[in-house]
Amino acid sequence: MGYLKRIGMCISLLIVIIFVTSCGGGNKITGDSKEAQIKKSFAKTLDMYPIKNLEDLYDKEGYRDGEFKKGDKGTWVVRSEMIIQPKGESLTSRG
Repeated sequence: MGYLKRIGMCISLLIVIIFVTSCGGGNKITGDSKEAQIKKSFAKTLDMYPIKNLEDLYDKEGYRDGEFKKGDKGTWVVRSEMIIQPKGESLTSRG
């Protein structure tokens, strides 16, 4: 009698373990569907605009006037300056 009870407990334990591990793997599927749901929501929001490619609204080349040639990309000038004030002294500029 005790032998059958022990076998029944082992089988029950195995069934519970299989059930728990199979349910744990479902979280990955839920995560993927959550990502797909976010993408669908974002696409639904973008569908409100009449233009499919929103980048068409912006001039990518920037402002051009008569001084610039067609292939001219221009020159970037980067200026960095730091103003500090040591204790008891006036402001000084560096850079």
